[in-house]
Amino acid sequence: MTTGTLRLIKAAPNPHGAADSQLFLLVGNATIAPIREIVPDEGIVLPPSCSQLSRSCRLKILHINDLHGHISRFTPQGDQPVLSRIVSRLREVRRKHEDDPDTAVLAMSAGDDLVGAIFDELMGDDPDSFALHAGYRLYSAAGIDVSVLGNHDLDLGTDVLAEAIRQDAQFPVLSANLVSCKWLKGLYFPAALWVTKGIRVGLIGLTTAGQVRQPEHSNLQIVNPVRVIHNVLPAIRPYCDVLIILSHLGYSLASGSASVRDAGDVELARSLPPGSVHLIVGGHTHHILNEQGLTANNIVNNIPIVQAGTLGRFLGEVDVTIREGATAVTNVRLTNTAYQPVDAQFEAKNVQPLLEIARPLFTRSLGTIISHPDFSTDAVRNSFAAGESALANFITDALVTCCRANGYDVDLALVDASIVRRGLPDKGELSFGDWFNLMPFADVLRITWISGEQLHHLIQDNAYRLDLPGEPHTERGFLHFSQQVRYVIYTAANRTEIQAADITVNGIPLEQQWDRSFALVCTSFVRELAAGWEKYGRRTLNLPLMDISQVSHLDTPLFLRDELVTYITNQGGITEEGGAKRDGRLQVKKKS
Repeated sequence: MTTGTLRLIKAAPNPHGAADSQLFLLVGNATIAPIREIVPDEGIVLPPSCSQLSRSCRLKILHINDLHGHISRFTPQGDQPVLSRIVSRLREVRRKHEDDPDTAVLAMSAGDDLVGAIFDELMGDDPDSFALHAGYRLYSAAGIDVSVLGNHDLDLGTDVLAEAIRQDAQFPVLSANLVSCKWLKGLYFPAALWVTKGIRVGLIGLTTAGQVRQPEHSNLQIVNPVRVIHNVLPAIRPYCDVLIILSHLGYSLASGSASVRDAGDVELARSLPPGSVHLIVGGHTHHILNEQGLTANNIVNNIPIVQAGTLGRFLGEVDVTIREGATAVTNVRLTNTAYQPVDAQFEAKNVQPLLEIARPLFTRSLGTIISHPDFSTDAVRNSFAAGESALANFITDALVTCCRANGYDVDLALVDASIVRRGLPDKGELSFGDWFNLMPFADVLRITWISGEQLHHLIQDNAYRLDLPGEPHTERGFLHFSQQVRYVIYTAANRTEIQAADITVNGIPLEQQWDRSFALVCTSFVRELAAGWEKYGRRTLNLPLMDISQVSHLDTPLFLRDELVTYITNQGGITEEGGAKRDGRLQVKKKS
């Protein structure tokens, strides 16, 4: 296919999805140059625009984003259905309008349908060990019509994701700005076009470059979404009564909840001609938008932006009305899924069989756990960035051991305070589920090379980020170091006066190792959530903060959680001998 051309092919829609619909997919590369022509396959003839007809039409959109595999939750009180509550509302809307010739219903996911729940374990480590993609399999049965690739959908490997799409996705997966990935070739598309109840609905998918783990040997590239949307939008626009961008870019560059690169939905909308797109359905930054109806702040260039939070807590609903030749969003709402009934038939037939597969993985024992006040959820949420932590010491020391066991000759380790999400049981048996809930991420281990002088700068930078008494705690990106590093933080009322002192590495003052190169291991997710505070620290407090992402690094094929689970199992659990103790490596003192 020549540059500047996309091919339009006919495809099979999800058989459980939108009724009375046809699906067409755009094939080709939209990243290189403006699309001058869309070439339909032989025999494809689209109906005329419904805006040319005298009738009024309505498209109802139901959308989720960032479910992260939370189709159901294992809790001490029993299983807590999530997706089955969403399905009950989706089926209710579809039943209500199935015989209405003027109202169509489409359901969609704005990405990150994976990573963060026990069901990740069913994906396997490679295509040969792949079992199933719980999200895609259940979305297919639920009647989801389309999804877009999110950054975390790529975390477990594009070869494994390819197998998941082939086996479990009965709906198209979109991304117009993701290219050159050999594993995913032919399995995702830049855009899709539905004809449903006579309404021509176009969707263009976009994927963020923020927090993307570059899969080994994939050659994956993510191109600036603004450039890509300007390439493809003019070509597809004439084919659509309703044109939607299904985005996993994040809300805006100013968002602090996740890394947004190049542009978020706000910047994307600003770059477009007013009203050229009827709606942006977003994800990535976990924003709960328009809870009380569409707000003026979320209309940019006459383009509404919607997003439905995370983990299935809300189902987004949008009405688009086509009347008198004009198309507009006329209603936006969020439905709190906790108040929705469970679709008992869907839960029993589709969800429960997967829970029975996943439950033994969740409950399997990793060993025992000692009692320590630093392990509690209260300590994690209130004190983890306020000083030394036995839990952080255990994790960092384990990372050094794990890397060396895998042939990486590292000198020390560090972890971001955001690495954990909750605490552990007080004592007794430790299950895989306990550890998974503490660390529900698919981060890989990253080796970073840093000089003694840079390490000194990093430790002083870290001192500025300490949670102080009398100040509200926020995510500042405080780091914990392995036992090789020892230092003192002298606090002060003014953050600019906080000092790190008495720094040693392996018992030697750091000032004597200024020119030495240290290999440190960290995770692929360090200080991403601290972006908002860092802007404040630099601009308002004038702090000389260090950007650790600019230091030379290499992502390894080692998964953080897998390595720590192996370490815990080898240690017989979480023990003092394994590093679960305070040893005075960090002391916090008031400046005299």
